[in-house]
Formats: sequence, C-alpha cells, structure tokens
Amino acid sequence: MKSIQTKFIILILSCILICSTVIGGAGIINAEKVVDEDTAQMMNYSCSEKAGEMDALLSRIEQSVKTLTDYTNEHLAGIERLKNDSAYLDEFTKQLESVAVNAANNTEGAVAVYVRYNPDFTPPTSGLLWSKTNLNGSFQQLVPTDFSKYSSTDVEHVGWYYIPVKNGKASWLAPYSNENLNIQMISYVIPIYKENETVGVVGMDIDFTVIKDMVNDVRIYDSGYAFLTDDKGNIMCHKTYPFESPMVSVDKSLVQLVDELKNGTSGSSLFSYENDGVKKKMAFRTLRNGMRLAVTAPFSEIDKSKNQLLLQILISLAVISTLAVFVTVLITRRMVKPLKELNTAAKKIAAGDLSISLTQQTKDEVGALSDSFQQTVNHLQKYIDYINSLAYRDALTGVKNKTAYKETERRLEEQMRQGHPEFAIVVLDINDLKQVNDSFGHDFGDMLIIDACKLICKSFTHSPVYRVGGDEFAVILEGSDYVNYKELLENFQAAIEEYNKHINQENHLSIARGIAVYNSSTDLVFSNVFKRADDAMYQNKADMKWRCVRADYDS
Repeated sequence: MKSIQTKFIILILSCILICSTVIGGAGIINAEKVVDEDTAQMMNYSCSEKAGEMDALLSRIEQSVKTLTDYTNEHLAGIERLKNDSAYLDEFTKQLESVAVNAANNTEGAVAVYVRYNPDFTPPTSGLLWSKTNLNGSFQQLVPTDFSKYSSTDVEHVGWYYIPVKNGKASWLAPYSNENLNIQMISYVIPIYKENETVGVVGMDIDFTVIKDMVNDVRIYDSGYAFLTDDKGNIMCHKTYPFESPMVSVDKSLVQLVDELKNGTSGSSLFSYENDGVKKKMAFRTLRNGMRLAVTAPFSEIDKSKNQLLLQILISLAVISTLAVFVTVLITRRMVKPLKELNTAAKKIAAGDLSISLTQQTKDEVGALSDSFQQTVNHLQKYIDYINSLAYRDALTGVKNKTAYKETERRLEEQMRQGHPEFAIVVLDINDLKQVNDSFGHDFGDMLIIDACKLICKSFTHSPVYRVGGDEFAVILEGSDYVNYKELLENFQAAIEEYNKHINQENHLSIARGIAVYNSSTDLVFSNVFKRADDAMYQNKADMKWRCVRADYDS
C-alpha cells in the first residue's frame, strides 16, 4: 500500500495547477453572475419603487374621481327627470359643484374637474366645469365645452367624453398639451350609466408635470436615468427626446426596444439595447394607466464594478497560486485526488447538496475515510428526506402545507419566466368557521376542516392540495385537471351538497371558492394569478352570504 505522503509528492504540482484553474474560473464566473444579478436587482428595485410611487399617485387620482362618480350616481333621482326637467338638471348640477371642487382641491396636481351630461338629451353645454386659470390659482367656474360645435369623432376637442363612453369603462387619456395653461395634462374619466343609458361622464385633468418630476428624479449609476412612454413606444417624458415623438423616428436602432415596451413584459432580467452607438441595459414596469416607466444605464457604468472585481480576482489568484505551490511543496506535500474529491463533496454538503457519490477508491487511509464519509452522507440524506416529508405536510389534514405551496409557487414562477405554462389556481375558504368554533369548540372546527379537506381532495384527485391558512386551501390545477376544471368544480359542489344531506342543518358545510387561469399576457408573476383567484373566492363568499340573507328574507 502506497503511503499518502508518496502520493502527495507525486501529484502536488498537478493538483495545484488544477485547483488554481478550477477555483479561478469558478470565481470569475460566479463574480460575473453575482454582479449581474445585483445589477438587475438594483435596477429592477429602483424601477419598481418609482413605479409604485407613481401608481400610488394615479390610484389617489382614480379614487377622487370615483368618489365624485359615486356621489353623482347616488344623488341622481332618475334619468327621465334629467331628460325632461330642466329645473332639476340645474339644481342637480348645482348640488354637485361643491363636492367636485372639494375633490379637485384635495387631489395632487388637479387643474380641472368636470361632470358632463349626455348631449343626446341635454343642452350642449350642460354640466359643470371648474378649472384653474393658472397653476397657482384657485378653481374657477367656466362654461363647459359646447358639444354642438364638434363632431363625436373630434378626439382633440371632445375625445375626453366619447372615448370613455365608447370604452364603457373608466379610462386614462393620453397626455396632451393645454394651450390655455401652457402645460401638459393627463385625464382620468369615468362614464356614468343609469337604467342602461349613458348619463354622462365624470373626469379630472391632472398637471402631467407632477408625473414628469417623479420620472426626472430617478438617478442610477453615473448617468443613468428614467423615461416614460405610452404603450406604443411614443415618448411621454425623456431627458433628450421631445414629447409624443415616436422612439423609432429619433433612432431607428430602437425598434427592438419599442417592441419590448409594447409587449409590456417585465421581470428580473434586464433588456439590452443600443442607442446613439451606446450599449445600454433597461428595466421597466407597466403603470396602472398603461404607460411604461423605464430605468436605463450604459453598459460601461454597469460593468465598471464587475471589471474591477474580476481584475482583483485575477491578481489575487495569481499571487495565491504562486505562494501555494511554494509553501505546499516545502511543508506538506500531502494533497492527492481523493482528498480533493472529499473537499469538493464537503463544499457541496455545506451548500445543501447531498447528491454526491465518491468515485476515488484507494486502499489507504483516505480510501477508508471516503467510505465512512459516503455512508455518513447516505444516512444524512435519509434523515433529511424524512424531516422534509414532515416539514411539507400539514399536521391536521395530511395535505401539503404552506411551505410546500411556496416551493410550488417558485417552480411555476420559473416556468412563467421561461415560457407559457398552463395552470390554474383554485382558492377555497370554509365559511363561518369562527362561528362553528365559538358554538361547538375548536375540536369540532378541526373536524369540519378535515371533512372539507377530504371533499377537496376527493374532487381534485390528480392535483396537489395545499392548506395555506386556518380555513383556506389552494389547489394547483395542471394537466387533465386544468383542462377539465369546470367539471371538477361542478363535481365539488355536488360533493358538498351530498355531504350536507347527512348532517344537521346547523352543521352544514359551506365552502367559498374562486378560480383563476394563468394568462401570460396579463399575469407577470404568480401572485397575480393567486390574487385573482382569491378575489373571486371572496366574491363567491359574498354572493353566498347574500343568497343566505335573501333566503331568510323570502322565508
């Protein structure tokens, strides 16, 4: 049997060379990966943070207009009176003025507020319009736009009315220039309907400068900045390009960038492009009004820290390798391949990877150590597998728990980034569980949860069931269950009804449910799909409560 020392002396120089190459290469690759990930994370965070601030502003504006819309709907006596009673029309308009002006005064950037009635059955200047005559002034009552002077297709003058009415929903209008105030404005308008007829619209004009200031405040790296476009790639706010200019008209090399912005995609990775001969990277987010907020910086500034780090690694590697050869040959001469393999295996274990298999079989002390090491890892893998089975299982129901659900969420998010997976989420919630616990005790409530879980598992036999809350479950539908989800939901309802036939009326089981199917064009992250399913569940819960109240009332 050859000694370890003999093997070390023979192999030391080649081992040092191999180790230097492997460690140095891995260090360089990992350094590039880490820096690139940090860069993407920083730029995406900066973009997401600013997009969140802008969405919050847009949301406050929407809420102001919605509040005025709700007030208008609630206090409108009827559309026939609006059509036939001119005195009521004037009285109702007067009633809205103080509410409208108060809403505008309490909305950041508001420069005008208006409530306009359908010109088909009211005078062409009916309604109210309060506007600022200058940005620092107060709101003044103005004569509303005369509909009779413009065609319904005249977007420039009356598009603020006909576009939301045509859309049939609340709409953000594209920014435009107001020559009277010499500013750019953006409008949010909500159409009003009563008795299946269009009553008119409620809208508010906002000084676009408040949004542009938020965009211009963004600074990243040395010369990085943010810009704003619409959903067609037209400039809304840019430090260089003029307002409303198509990006492809100012630089034809931006065609791919415009296509990316039109698609509305965004995620953890950065988009690379070239502008005026400068290579850049960009992160962007879609705002709630459809515009795109982008954060961009040159490659040279982004890669500056990475290049410095790589240089430091190369210098350190050269110095360490030289010293290692000298010191190792003189002092130890003990490095051999089996020890190198053991070292690599130990690093994998430290990183959480237990799928190792030691291949270096020698008839010496290292070989015996390798055998013992492999047996230890095998036993450890069995224990960890057993612990994991406990960690991912719900103790009460036996189905998968929230930890397992998070693992599935990460898997599906990765698939969403790489392609277009087909899946749906069903969210289920037991109704009135608290009342059951208060009336019959938590043991009975636990039995109810178990029974509900059995019904869910029985109905969705080929899909994983997760208990994600005390009385809340989630089911991820893929494959055949995804294709037949409607039939499965019908079977589930039938199973609940069959269950309730065999128990007392006061102990009936009621489960609210909601489903959402993944849509690659709108669902950017997994939580988007879950939220829609959760919202659908709560709507179903509300509908079930309403039906119960209605049934009690009818009886």
